[in-house]
Amino acid sequence: MQNITIINSNRARGVFIRVTNGHFITANAHINYYVGTSDIKHNHAVSTDTAMLLASYYNERAIDIDTVLCLYETQALGAYLAHELARPSMMSPNPNTNIYVLGSEYDAQGNIIFRDNLKRMIKGKNVLLLMSCITSGKTVEKAIESVQYYSGVVVGISAAFSAAKEIMGIEVNSIFTEEDLPGYEVYDKHSCPLCKQGMPVDAIANGYGYSKL
Repeated sequence: MQNITIINSNRARGVFIRVTNGHFITANAHINYYVGTSDIKHNHAVSTDTAMLLASYYNERAIDIDTVLCLYETQALGAYLAHELARPSMMSPNPNTNIYVLGSEYDAQGNIIFRDNLKRMIKGKNVLLLMSCITSGKTVEKAIESVQYYSGVVVGISAAFSAAKEIMGIEVNSIFTEEDLPGYEVYDKHSCPLCKQGMPVDAIANGYGYSKL
């Protein structure tokens, strides 16, 4: 990947994403920017600062979280986020100190499944969905439906970057938005103008990273 630009959060300079312009394919759409969040997911210092920013949204609104459901390698960030949510503060003097952190397992249809030993961490719980990057929001929609199948209630959606402001009536809590990426576009995969222009695909991207073509 070339022409990588680092964008820092104006709320915490130590939190940043790496972006590059081009033609990229995701599972549900085509996009003209790849948003790299590897440092947010795997760098301890960046992850902890990111967790503090994301947690403030729920603390300020007194939204109780029982379970953080982590999608696409965000378990480390999810653990830091749970730690921040469980920490007493002026905005949340008596937080829920018993917060579960779960990874995601999928069936052949792309639904998230929970093994019998984990169902109790979803059933009847207030669930926060955590992703590093949201483009079309289709993946999050399926995750919300999966949680509902197990009688959980999704009360929050958090991401380092999100092109969607709300999904299924739930506001997305993100640090970076499309406003941080001038000209950012998400295209329907069946009517992508970049494809119509004959622009070759640079890479296939998902929540784990990208694979160049």
